[in-house]
Amino acid sequence: MAGQADDLGGGVFKKRLNKNMHRSIILAKGGRHWVYEYLFAKKDRDNIDDDELRDFKLLAKAYASLNRAQIDRLVSDKDLLEICNDGKA
Repeated sequence: MAGQADDLGGGVFKKRLNKNMHRSIILAKGGRHWVYEYLFAKKDRDNIDDDELRDFKLLAKAYASLNRAQIDRLVSDKDLLEICNDGKA
């Protein structure tokens, strides 16, 4: 949110990684949760296509509808992996 990613709209962001060698597609859930959904090397492809962006927006909308208990369940079932920052979830 601090200018470190490009907002593609609909809760979808593109972030540059590893000195601009890789890209990640990140989905936002209400500004509280960030889901790293897709990672690719810049040398392999320039960007995602319009159909993929549309699908990522639908997925971001689905994540946005989840409540805390549903997210906790996805983490406990290992469908999502929680990444912590300095020991904080």
